[in-house]
Amino acid sequence: MDSGLRATVLAAHSSRSRVTRDTDGTIHLCWQTLGVRMTQGEFVDLIGLVSSAAEGRVRCGELARCPYGRVARCSMGQISLSHGSVTLWFSPEEFDEFCRLVLEARRRLADAEPLPSLGLPWTPPLGSFAPN
Repeated sequence: MDSGLRATVLAAHSSRSRVTRDTDGTIHLCWQTLGVRMTQGEFVDLIGLVSSAAEGRVRCGELARCPYGRVARCSMGQISLSHGSVTLWFSPEEFDEFCRLVLEARRRLADAEPLPSLGLPWTPPLGSFAPN
């Protein structure tokens, strides 16, 4: 029996760090013990913020900013990523790994099947209609 739940794996570096997209367009970002659901638009916005921060080479201070978030490096070297109501702290190495994960997901998202324009297509349950 098909449960109807399908997801496309956009990127996976381990069982604890992966990005998937459901058939309805919901993005699931799993990073170690954290799991975040977001719309595809929110995810693309997050990727823009992360990619801008990855290009920044500031020793201390703000690396990137967007209307919904900010990435900064503190004086001890840790990197904070705030997006919406979520704030994550990374070591420089962890941030590089996180960048690789979401940028790989972005590349695969561009190649993924497009979402239906007005939601999911409706399919009748088996046996509910008879031919006229």
